[in-house]
Amino acid sequence: MKGVFKKNQANTLHGVRPLYGAAFMMAISLSAWWTTMPFIVRNIGGTEGHVGYAWAANMLGYMVCLLLAGAALGQYNPKGTTRTAVAITFASTLAMSIVVYAMLTRQMTGNLALIWIVIAAGTVAGAAMSLFWPFLMSWVSEDFEGPALNRRLGTYNGAWSGAAIIGPLIGGILVDTNTLFPIVFAGGGMIFCFLFLSVASDGSVHTSLFGDEDSRPVVGCENRAALMRLRWISRISLFCSWACLGVTRSQFALLFTDIGFSETWFGVMVTIFGVCNFAVLTSAGRCDFWHFKPALLLVVQGLLSASLVLIIYGRSLPVFALSFIVLGSGFGFAYSSHLYYGACGTKKRSVQMVIHEATISVGVIVGSGAGGYFAKNLGIHWPYWFALILLAAGSLIQLILILNGKLVRAAAR
Repeated sequence: MKGVFKKNQANTLHGVRPLYGAAFMMAISLSAWWTTMPFIVRNIGGTEGHVGYAWAANMLGYMVCLLLAGAALGQYNPKGTTRTAVAITFASTLAMSIVVYAMLTRQMTGNLALIWIVIAAGTVAGAAMSLFWPFLMSWVSEDFEGPALNRRLGTYNGAWSGAAIIGPLIGGILVDTNTLFPIVFAGGGMIFCFLFLSVASDGSVHTSLFGDEDSRPVVGCENRAALMRLRWISRISLFCSWACLGVTRSQFALLFTDIGFSETWFGVMVTIFGVCNFAVLTSAGRCDFWHFKPALLLVVQGLLSASLVLIIYGRSLPVFALSFIVLGSGFGFAYSSHLYYGACGTKKRSVQMVIHEATISVGVIVGSGAGGYFAKNLGIHWPYWFALILLAAGSLIQLILILNGKLVRAAAR
């Protein structure tokens, strides 16, 4: 009997590994592509506003289609759905590369219609991702709870965050060489991602975006009221962390090069962020001492605020590197917390994955979109002050939720 269990466990591990590979390839492609997107838009004649709107539009397409797909379709085969998403994203990279090549070689830089076509291609790619990340996460975590769930999510987070370490560095080197290269690199990564998905055979063959029918026991979770509070507290941190990332990955890219540093060095900065994010994500997936400790998420808000202050007043590489170390550490803990609290004990896990991804989308839309507007119309440092205001408001709401929980427990005793 023990031999059969070990054999089944080995088959499960073997089957899930291609899913980790698919997450790695998609993440390395997207991180190289979107880290360099500010420079691509700038090199084809776009403004600070266009830089901010590019990532905001990408995530808006992601969020809208995420909701539409769930409302319109119902049951999905995750293998077919994720491969469709990769194919559409590959087509978007191909279309964008053709337009960018034409603009650069035929002296058409600054053409507003073509700039918006490039942004539109990125929006289509974002929309396609609504059929990739939520289903891949549900596929990876299917039928797992408690410590086993935490380990699976930890390995999954390690796969995509590990790719996010090297993707920005590759992207920075490529865009420093040729504006078109990061887009071509992303297209090549999509091909490998498609191949990984084609050989995956783990878990269920169907998943529902909004209506899981299976029931899971609440394992390792405290009472429902405490869990719901923690979901909202972690959701606020997740939103704030992605809003900060939306600002730093779009507007800071331009500020950084305007100071006099190269695109390659910006790639190094984002790589530093990726290393810290990876370290926190994988550590959180290997231990559980942080579970149900909401005060740690207030610390995250403080870390994110400190990183923005360093960017506002920094003028040297060591200061900027420290900012990205702090940002990556807080970001990784916010991501792990919301993913775990959302998945813990829920009967409709894929619904929580949708909420997780929608929160990320809203954060990027607000951070990148508003950041682009403020940078263009008010000044280069206004995006970071705006993000600091968001963090202060988020911290206040979190504190109210934490104190309310303590009052409720005291009254119950």
